[in-house]
Amino acid sequence: MQAKIRKDGDVTVVELKGRLDFETAEPFRETCQDILANSKVVFNLSELNFVGSSGIGAFVNTLREFTKSNPVPPKFCNVKSEFKKVFRATDEQAFQVFENEEAALTAFNDKPQITQ
Repeated sequence: MQAKIRKDGDVTVVELKGRLDFETAEPFRETCQDILANSKVVFNLSELNFVGSSGIGAFVNTLREFTKSNPVPPKFCNVKSEFKKVFRATDEQAFQVFENEEAALTAFNDKPQITQ
């Protein structure tokens, strides 16, 4: 798995590409802790391929830990159906999934509506 990191305004976009396996989970976790902490982050999963259970568990755990520890919850976009199933099976509330990158970026600017 490769991670291409770029900025879009004050949001860091992480495009994940390649095969998700057990060997890539730890470097990904370190990247989340060291580089992405305390940032607004969009994870674009359009080019990430599911490669079995050995890597998916560690990957989802890393994302869950990052979501809980980051002051601004990350957004996820272009999530393939197999990843959506895993997200739903683990903790669907922890993952804010959007259809595309533009929608995920826009979500950072949306103000919560207060009803009276």
